[in-house]
Amino acid sequence: MLRLKIGERLRQIRIHRELTQADLVDGICSMTYISRIENGKIKPSISFLRKVASRLEVELSFLLDSDNDKSDDDIERIFLDYQTEKNLDQQDLSLLRLTALENHSSATLAKIYYMLISYFTNRDIELADLYVAQAGKLISNTISPPVDEALISYFESLSHYHYVKQNYSEAYFFVNIVSRILPADCPGVRRAKNHYNLSLIRQHIDEDLELARFHSKEALAIFKEIDDSRGITASLVNLAVQSHRNGLYEDSLAYLDELASLTESNPSNHYNSILNYNYGRVYQHLKQYDKAYTYFNASIDNNIQAGKEQGSIHALKCLIEMNIELKSWDEVHNHLTRAFNLTESYHLPYPYIELLHYKAKLFKVRADEPAYEKEMQNAVNLAQEGTYSLLIRRLSGELADHYNDLRAYKMAAKYYKIALEHVQ
Repeated sequence: MLRLKIGERLRQIRIHRELTQADLVDGICSMTYISRIENGKIKPSISFLRKVASRLEVELSFLLDSDNDKSDDDIERIFLDYQTEKNLDQQDLSLLRLTALENHSSATLAKIYYMLISYFTNRDIELADLYVAQAGKLISNTISPPVDEALISYFESLSHYHYVKQNYSEAYFFVNIVSRILPADCPGVRRAKNHYNLSLIRQHIDEDLELARFHSKEALAIFKEIDDSRGITASLVNLAVQSHRNGLYEDSLAYLDELASLTESNPSNHYNSILNYNYGRVYQHLKQYDKAYTYFNASIDNNIQAGKEQGSIHALKCLIEMNIELKSWDEVHNHLTRAFNLTESYHLPYPYIELLHYKAKLFKVRADEPAYEKEMQNAVNLAQEGTYSLLIRRLSGELADHYNDLRAYKMAAKYYKIALEHVQ
Protein backbone atom coordinates (compact mmCIF):
# COMPACT_ATOMS: atom_id res chain seq x y z
CA MET A 1 0.00 0.00 0.00
CA LEU A 2 1.29 3.48 -0.89
CA ARG A 3 1.68 5.57 2.30
CA LEU A 4 1.93 9.29 2.76
CA LYS A 5 5.40 10.43 3.76
CA ILE A 6 5.53 11.92 7.21
CA GLY A 7 5.95 15.49 5.95
CA GLU A 8 2.90 15.20 3.70
CA ARG A 9 0.96 13.60 6.54
CA LEU A 10 1.92 16.45 8.83
CA ARG A 11 0.81 18.99 6.21
CA GLN A 12 -2.57 17.30 5.74
CA ILE A 13 -3.26 17.21 9.48
CA ARG A 14 -2.27 20.88 9.79
CA ILE A 15 -4.63 21.85 6.98
CA HIS A 16 -7.40 19.74 8.52
CA ARG A 17 -6.90 21.64 11.78
CA GLU A 18 -7.04 24.90 9.78
CA LEU A 19 -3.59 25.99 10.96
CA THR A 20 -0.96 27.87 8.99
CA GLN A 21 2.65 26.78 9.18
CA ALA A 22 3.29 29.79 11.42
CA ASP A 23 0.44 28.79 13.75
CA LEU A 24 1.77 25.26 14.06
CA VAL A 25 5.43 25.99 14.78
CA ASP A 26 5.14 29.24 16.77
CA GLY A 27 7.69 28.87 19.59
CA ILE A 28 8.78 25.43 18.30
CA CYS A 29 10.97 25.95 15.23
CA SER A 30 11.55 28.18 12.23
CA MET A 31 9.25 28.46 9.20
CA THR A 32 12.10 27.21 7.04
CA TYR A 33 12.38 24.01 9.11
CA ILE A 34 8.65 23.12 8.90
CA SER A 35 8.57 24.00 5.20
CA ARG A 36 11.47 21.65 4.45
CA ILE A 37 9.82 18.86 6.48
CA GLU A 38 6.49 19.22 4.68
CA ASN A 39 8.26 19.25 1.30
CA GLY A 40 10.05 16.00 2.18
CA LYS A 41 13.53 17.50 2.08
CA ILE A 42 14.47 16.59 5.65
CA LYS A 43 13.22 14.16 8.30
CA PRO A 44 11.85 15.69 11.52
CA SER A 45 13.34 14.95 14.89
CA ILE A 46 11.34 13.01 17.50
CA SER A 47 11.52 16.06 19.78
CA PHE A 48 9.91 18.21 17.08
CA LEU A 49 7.21 15.62 16.39
CA ARG A 50 6.28 15.40 20.08
CA LYS A 51 5.77 19.17 20.23
CA VAL A 52 3.68 19.47 17.06
CA ALA A 53 1.65 16.36 17.97
CA SER A 54 0.67 18.11 21.20
CA ARG A 55 -0.31 21.27 19.31
CA LEU A 56 -2.29 19.22 16.76
CA GLU A 57 -3.96 17.31 19.61
CA VAL A 58 -2.96 13.90 18.27
CA GLU A 59 -0.81 11.09 19.64
CA LEU A 60 2.81 10.94 18.48
CA SER A 61 2.13 7.47 17.11
CA PHE A 62 -0.55 8.96 14.83
CA LEU A 63 2.14 10.97 13.03
CA LEU A 64 4.51 8.00 12.87
CA ASP A 65 2.01 5.33 11.81
CA SER A 66 2.25 6.45 8.19
CA ASP A 67 5.44 4.39 7.97
CA ASN A 68 3.92 1.05 9.09
CA ASP A 69 1.01 -1.23 8.27
CA LYS A 70 -1.31 -0.33 11.15
CA SER A 71 -3.64 1.81 9.06
CA ASP A 72 -5.98 -0.98 7.94
CA ASP A 73 -6.29 -2.24 11.52
CA ASP A 74 -7.13 1.28 12.70
CA ILE A 75 -9.75 1.70 9.98
CA GLU A 76 -11.36 -1.61 10.94
CA ARG A 77 -11.45 -0.54 14.60
CA ILE A 78 -12.99 2.84 13.73
CA PHE A 79 -15.50 1.14 11.41
CA LEU A 80 -16.70 -1.26 14.10
CA ASP A 81 -17.04 1.55 16.64
CA TYR A 82 -18.83 3.80 14.14
CA GLN A 83 -21.43 1.12 13.38
CA THR A 84 -22.73 1.47 16.94
CA GLU A 85 -21.72 5.00 18.00
CA LYS A 86 -22.27 6.91 14.70
CA ASN A 87 -19.65 9.41 15.84
CA LEU A 88 -15.94 10.05 15.28
CA ASP A 89 -13.44 11.71 17.57
CA GLN A 90 -11.04 14.21 16.04
CA GLN A 91 -8.09 11.83 15.86
CA ASP A 92 -10.07 9.08 14.12
CA LEU A 93 -11.63 11.64 11.78
CA SER A 94 -8.19 12.97 10.89
CA LEU A 95 -6.95 9.45 10.21
CA LEU A 96 -9.87 8.73 7.86
CA ARG A 97 -9.44 11.99 5.97
CA LEU A 98 -5.74 11.30 5.52
CA THR A 99 -6.03 7.65 4.55
CA ALA A 100 -8.73 8.51 2.01
CA LEU A 101 -5.86 9.93 -0.04
CA GLU A 102 -3.96 6.63 -0.03
CA ASN A 103 -4.27 3.41 -2.03
CA HIS A 104 -6.43 0.73 -0.37
CA SER A 105 -8.42 -2.38 -1.17
CA SER A 106 -12.02 -1.83 -2.29
CA ALA A 107 -13.30 -3.12 1.06
CA THR A 108 -11.19 -0.64 3.01
CA LEU A 109 -12.16 2.24 0.71
CA ALA A 110 -15.83 1.38 1.25
CA LYS A 111 -15.33 1.61 5.02
CA ILE A 112 -13.48 4.94 4.80
CA TYR A 113 -15.97 6.63 2.49
CA TYR A 114 -19.02 5.18 4.23
CA MET A 115 -17.89 6.81 7.47
CA LEU A 116 -16.83 10.12 5.90
CA ILE A 117 -20.00 10.50 3.81
CA SER A 118 -22.30 9.42 6.62
CA TYR A 119 -20.56 11.64 9.18
CA PHE A 120 -20.42 14.80 7.08
CA THR A 121 -23.90 14.44 5.52
CA ASN A 122 -25.32 15.29 8.93
CA ARG A 123 -22.71 17.92 9.83
CA ASP A 124 -21.15 19.64 6.80
CA ILE A 125 -22.85 18.90 3.49
CA GLU A 126 -20.14 20.62 1.45
CA LEU A 127 -17.52 18.24 2.81
CA ALA A 128 -19.93 15.38 2.13
CA ASP A 129 -20.12 16.62 -1.48
CA LEU A 130 -16.34 16.38 -1.69
CA TYR A 131 -16.17 12.81 -0.40
CA VAL A 132 -19.06 11.60 -2.55
CA ALA A 133 -17.20 12.94 -5.60
CA GLN A 134 -13.94 11.29 -4.51
CA ALA A 135 -15.65 7.98 -3.76
CA GLY A 136 -17.32 7.96 -7.17
CA LYS A 137 -13.89 7.86 -8.79
CA LEU A 138 -12.62 5.04 -6.59
CA ILE A 139 -15.54 2.68 -5.83
CA SER A 140 -17.59 1.01 -8.54
CA ASN A 141 -21.38 0.78 -8.46
CA THR A 142 -21.11 -2.58 -10.23
CA ILE A 143 -21.57 -5.26 -7.58
CA SER A 144 -19.82 -8.61 -7.64
CA PRO A 145 -20.43 -11.21 -4.91
CA PRO A 146 -19.55 -11.70 -2.19
CA VAL A 147 -20.80 -8.39 -0.77
CA ASP A 148 -19.53 -7.38 2.64
CA GLU A 149 -21.05 -5.17 5.33
CA ALA A 150 -18.86 -2.20 4.47
CA LEU A 151 -20.14 -2.00 0.89
CA ILE A 152 -23.78 -2.22 2.01
CA SER A 153 -23.14 0.58 4.52
CA TYR A 154 -21.41 2.63 1.82
CA PHE A 155 -24.42 2.45 -0.52
CA GLU A 156 -26.76 3.25 2.38
CA SER A 157 -24.70 6.36 3.12
CA LEU A 158 -24.93 7.44 -0.53
CA SER A 159 -28.70 6.98 -0.53
CA HIS A 160 -29.03 9.04 2.65
CA TYR A 161 -26.73 11.74 1.26
CA HIS A 162 -28.79 12.11 -1.92
CA TYR A 163 -32.02 12.09 0.10
CA VAL A 164 -30.74 14.95 2.25
CA LYS A 165 -29.73 16.77 -0.95
CA GLN A 166 -33.27 16.09 -2.24
CA ASN A 167 -31.87 14.22 -5.25
CA TYR A 168 -34.55 11.58 -4.91
CA SER A 169 -33.84 9.69 -8.13
CA GLU A 170 -30.21 9.18 -7.07
CA ALA A 171 -31.30 8.27 -3.54
CA TYR A 172 -33.60 5.60 -4.98
CA PHE A 173 -30.83 4.26 -7.24
CA PHE A 174 -28.60 3.55 -4.25
CA VAL A 175 -31.27 2.30 -1.84
CA ASN A 176 -32.39 -0.09 -4.58
CA ILE A 177 -28.84 -1.42 -4.80
CA VAL A 178 -28.97 -2.03 -1.05
CA SER A 179 -32.27 -3.92 -1.35
CA ARG A 180 -30.71 -6.21 -3.99
CA ILE A 181 -27.52 -6.99 -2.09
CA LEU A 182 -28.86 -7.42 1.45
CA PRO A 183 -28.14 -11.05 2.43
CA ALA A 184 -31.15 -13.28 3.05
CA ASP A 185 -30.13 -13.77 6.68
CA CYS A 186 -29.60 -10.09 7.50
CA PRO A 187 -31.15 -8.89 10.80
CA GLY A 188 -34.83 -7.96 10.61
CA VAL A 189 -34.19 -4.35 11.61
CA ARG A 190 -31.83 -3.89 8.66
CA ARG A 191 -34.44 -5.14 6.18
CA ALA A 192 -37.17 -3.08 7.87
CA LYS A 193 -35.08 0.07 7.54
CA ASN A 194 -34.47 -0.71 3.89
CA HIS A 195 -38.23 -1.01 3.26
CA TYR A 196 -38.75 2.21 5.21
CA ASN A 197 -36.14 4.06 3.13
CA LEU A 198 -37.60 2.72 -0.13
CA SER A 199 -41.02 3.94 0.99
CA LEU A 200 -39.80 7.38 1.98
CA ILE A 201 -37.97 7.94 -1.31
CA ARG A 202 -40.80 6.64 -3.52
CA GLN A 203 -43.06 9.08 -1.66
CA HIS A 204 -41.03 11.92 -3.19
CA ILE A 205 -40.97 10.40 -6.68
CA ASP A 206 -44.45 8.99 -7.36
CA GLU A 207 -47.93 10.46 -7.69
CA ASP A 208 -49.59 7.08 -7.04
CA LEU A 209 -48.09 5.95 -3.75
CA GLU A 210 -49.18 2.31 -3.86
CA LEU A 211 -45.57 1.12 -4.03
CA ALA A 212 -44.57 3.47 -1.20
CA ARG A 213 -47.43 2.13 0.95
CA PHE A 214 -46.35 -1.45 0.20
CA HIS A 215 -42.86 -0.76 1.55
CA SER A 216 -44.26 1.13 4.57
CA LYS A 217 -46.49 -1.83 5.44
CA GLU A 218 -43.59 -4.25 5.07
CA ALA A 219 -41.46 -2.06 7.34
CA LEU A 220 -44.27 -1.70 9.89
CA ALA A 221 -44.84 -5.46 10.06
CA ILE A 222 -41.16 -6.15 10.73
CA PHE A 223 -40.82 -3.31 13.25
CA LYS A 224 -43.86 -4.66 15.13
CA GLU A 225 -42.41 -8.17 15.05
CA ILE A 226 -39.16 -6.99 16.67
CA ASP A 227 -40.94 -4.43 18.90
CA ASP A 228 -39.01 -1.43 17.56
CA SER A 229 -41.06 1.53 18.81
CA ARG A 230 -39.22 4.19 16.79
CA GLY A 231 -39.62 2.16 13.62
CA ILE A 232 -43.31 1.58 14.32
CA THR A 233 -43.87 5.30 14.85
CA ALA A 234 -41.99 6.31 11.70
CA SER A 235 -43.81 3.74 9.57
CA LEU A 236 -47.22 4.85 10.85
CA VAL A 237 -46.35 8.45 9.94
CA ASN A 238 -45.38 7.33 6.43
CA LEU A 239 -48.59 5.38 5.98
CA ALA A 240 -50.72 8.29 7.21
CA VAL A 241 -49.03 10.67 4.77
CA GLN A 242 -49.13 8.28 1.84
CA SER A 243 -52.77 7.43 2.44
CA HIS A 244 -54.08 10.99 2.60
CA ARG A 245 -52.01 11.96 -0.45
CA ASN A 246 -53.89 9.34 -2.44
CA GLY A 247 -57.30 10.25 -1.02
CA LEU A 248 -57.52 7.35 1.45
CA TYR A 249 -58.61 9.64 4.27
CA GLU A 250 -60.21 7.06 6.55
CA ASP A 251 -57.07 4.91 6.34
CA SER A 252 -54.97 7.96 7.11
CA LEU A 253 -57.04 8.84 10.19
CA ALA A 254 -56.79 5.24 11.40
CA TYR A 255 -52.98 5.30 11.17
CA LEU A 256 -52.87 8.69 12.93
CA ASP A 257 -55.14 7.43 15.71
CA GLU A 258 -52.87 4.41 16.20
CA LEU A 259 -49.86 6.72 16.30
CA ALA A 260 -51.59 9.03 18.82
CA SER A 261 -52.31 6.09 21.11
CA LEU A 262 -48.64 5.04 21.01
CA THR A 263 -47.27 8.49 21.79
CA GLU A 264 -49.80 9.72 24.38
CA SER A 265 -47.83 8.10 27.22
CA ASN A 266 -44.66 9.92 26.11
CA PRO A 267 -45.73 13.16 24.39
CA SER A 268 -43.19 15.43 22.71
CA ASN A 269 -43.39 18.57 20.60
CA HIS A 270 -41.67 16.69 17.78
CA TYR A 271 -44.29 13.94 17.51
CA ASN A 272 -47.13 16.31 18.29
CA SER A 273 -46.05 18.53 15.37
CA ILE A 274 -46.15 15.50 13.05
CA LEU A 275 -49.52 14.34 14.36
CA ASN A 276 -51.11 17.77 14.23
CA TYR A 277 -49.80 18.48 10.74
CA ASN A 278 -51.08 15.21 9.33
CA TYR A 279 -54.47 15.49 11.02
CA GLY A 280 -54.62 18.96 9.48
CA ARG A 281 -53.83 17.57 6.03
CA VAL A 282 -56.65 15.05 6.21
CA TYR A 283 -59.21 17.61 7.39
CA GLN A 284 -58.00 20.06 4.74
CA HIS A 285 -58.77 17.52 2.02
CA LEU A 286 -62.10 16.76 3.65
CA LYS A 287 -62.73 20.54 3.50
CA GLN A 288 -63.27 20.72 7.25
CA TYR A 289 -61.24 23.90 7.36
CA ASP A 290 -61.88 24.93 10.97
CA LYS A 291 -60.39 21.66 12.21
CA ALA A 292 -57.54 21.94 9.70
CA TYR A 293 -56.67 25.48 10.85
CA THR A 294 -56.55 24.34 14.47
CA TYR A 295 -54.23 21.41 13.72
CA PHE A 296 -51.90 23.37 11.42
CA ASN A 297 -51.45 26.21 13.89
CA ALA A 298 -50.82 23.68 16.67
CA SER A 299 -48.18 22.00 14.48
CA ILE A 300 -46.42 25.34 13.90
CA ASP A 301 -46.40 26.01 17.67
CA ASN A 302 -45.01 22.51 18.33
CA ASN A 303 -42.16 23.03 15.86
CA ILE A 304 -41.23 26.38 17.37
CA GLN A 305 -41.29 24.93 20.90
CA ALA A 306 -39.13 22.03 19.74
CA GLY A 307 -36.57 24.47 18.28
CA LYS A 308 -37.31 23.28 14.73
CA GLU A 309 -38.93 26.34 13.21
CA GLN A 310 -38.02 25.18 9.70
CA GLY A 311 -40.45 22.28 10.14
CA SER A 312 -43.27 24.83 10.13
CA ILE A 313 -42.86 25.26 6.37
CA HIS A 314 -45.16 22.29 5.70
CA ALA A 315 -48.07 23.62 7.75
CA LEU A 316 -47.57 27.09 6.25
CA LYS A 317 -47.84 25.66 2.72
CA CYS A 318 -51.14 24.05 3.65
CA LEU A 319 -52.45 27.30 5.13
CA ILE A 320 -51.50 29.02 1.86
CA GLU A 321 -53.38 26.38 -0.15
CA MET A 322 -56.49 26.71 2.00
CA ASN A 323 -56.52 30.49 1.89
CA ILE A 324 -56.08 30.50 -1.89
CA GLU A 325 -59.15 28.28 -2.11
CA LEU A 326 -61.03 30.54 0.30
CA LYS A 327 -59.79 33.65 -1.54
CA SER A 328 -58.42 35.11 1.70
CA TRP A 329 -55.69 37.04 -0.07
CA ASP A 330 -54.29 38.93 2.93
CA GLU A 331 -53.79 35.63 4.73
CA VAL A 332 -52.17 34.13 1.63
CA HIS A 333 -49.73 37.05 1.46
CA ASN A 334 -48.85 36.81 5.17
CA HIS A 335 -48.23 33.06 5.07
CA LEU A 336 -46.27 33.29 1.81
CA THR A 337 -43.99 35.96 3.26
CA ARG A 338 -43.35 33.90 6.38
CA ALA A 339 -42.74 30.74 4.35
CA PHE A 340 -40.33 32.41 1.91
CA ASN A 341 -38.37 33.75 4.89
CA LEU A 342 -38.03 30.21 6.26
CA THR A 343 -36.82 28.79 2.93
CA GLU A 344 -34.15 31.48 2.74
CA SER A 345 -33.08 31.21 6.39
CA TYR A 346 -32.79 27.41 6.35
CA HIS A 347 -31.95 26.84 2.65
CA LEU A 348 -34.99 24.73 1.69
CA PRO A 349 -34.89 24.53 -2.13
CA TYR A 350 -37.77 22.08 -2.64
CA PRO A 351 -40.34 24.08 -0.59
CA TYR A 352 -39.03 27.28 -2.20
CA ILE A 353 -40.01 25.98 -5.64
CA GLU A 354 -43.43 24.97 -4.30
CA LEU A 355 -43.89 28.51 -2.98
CA LEU A 356 -43.07 29.92 -6.41
CA HIS A 357 -45.91 27.74 -7.71
CA TYR A 358 -48.33 29.29 -5.20
CA LYS A 359 -47.09 32.73 -6.15
CA ALA A 360 -47.71 31.93 -9.82
CA LYS A 361 -51.25 30.84 -8.99
CA LEU A 362 -51.92 34.25 -7.49
CA PHE A 363 -50.88 35.92 -10.73
CA LYS A 364 -53.21 33.64 -12.64
CA VAL A 365 -56.13 34.48 -10.35
CA ARG A 366 -55.45 38.15 -11.12
CA ALA A 367 -55.41 37.33 -14.86
CA ASP A 368 -51.75 38.40 -15.11
CA GLU A 369 -50.78 35.68 -17.59
CA PRO A 370 -47.22 36.92 -18.36
CA ALA A 371 -46.32 37.04 -14.64
CA TYR A 372 -47.84 33.56 -14.13
CA GLU A 373 -45.80 32.15 -17.02
CA LYS A 374 -42.59 33.78 -15.80
CA GLU A 375 -42.95 32.37 -12.27
CA MET A 376 -43.85 28.91 -13.56
CA GLN A 377 -40.92 28.85 -15.98
CA ASN A 378 -38.62 29.86 -13.14
CA ALA A 379 -40.07 27.12 -10.92
CA VAL A 380 -39.62 24.48 -13.65
CA ASN A 381 -36.02 25.57 -14.25
CA LEU A 382 -35.17 25.36 -10.56
CA ALA A 383 -36.85 21.96 -10.27
CA GLN A 384 -34.72 20.76 -13.19
CA GLU A 385 -31.56 22.09 -11.57
CA GLY A 386 -32.44 20.19 -8.41
CA THR A 387 -33.51 17.06 -10.38
CA TYR A 388 -36.82 16.97 -8.49
CA SER A 389 -38.67 14.65 -10.86
CA LEU A 390 -42.09 14.80 -9.22
CA LEU A 391 -42.05 18.61 -9.10
CA ILE A 392 -40.82 18.82 -12.70
CA ARG A 393 -43.65 16.61 -13.93
CA ARG A 394 -46.29 18.46 -11.92
CA LEU A 395 -45.16 21.99 -12.77
CA SER A 396 -44.28 21.46 -16.42
CA GLY A 397 -47.53 19.54 -16.97
CA GLU A 398 -49.56 22.41 -15.51
CA LEU A 399 -47.67 24.99 -17.57
CA ALA A 400 -48.10 22.89 -20.72
CA ASP A 401 -51.88 22.72 -20.11
CA HIS A 402 -51.91 26.49 -19.68
CA TYR A 403 -50.17 27.07 -23.02
CA ASN A 404 -52.39 24.49 -24.70
CA ASP A 405 -55.51 26.34 -23.50
CA LEU A 406 -54.06 29.51 -25.03
CA ARG A 407 -53.32 27.62 -28.27
CA ALA A 408 -49.64 28.37 -27.84
CA TYR A 409 -48.90 24.88 -29.10
CA LYS A 410 -45.15 25.23 -29.52
CA MET A 411 -44.70 26.21 -25.85
CA ALA A 412 -47.20 23.55 -24.80
CA ALA A 413 -45.19 20.90 -26.67
CA LYS A 414 -41.98 22.08 -25.00
CA TYR A 415 -43.34 21.62 -21.48
CA TYR A 416 -45.23 18.40 -22.23
CA LYS A 417 -41.91 17.02 -23.44
CA ILE A 418 -40.21 18.08 -20.18
CA ALA A 419 -42.97 16.40 -18.18
CA LEU A 420 -42.70 13.15 -20.15
CA GLU A 421 -38.91 13.08 -19.78
CA HIS A 422 -39.34 12.81 -16.02
CA VAL A 423 -41.88 9.99 -15.87
CA GLN A 424 -40.31 7.17 -13.86
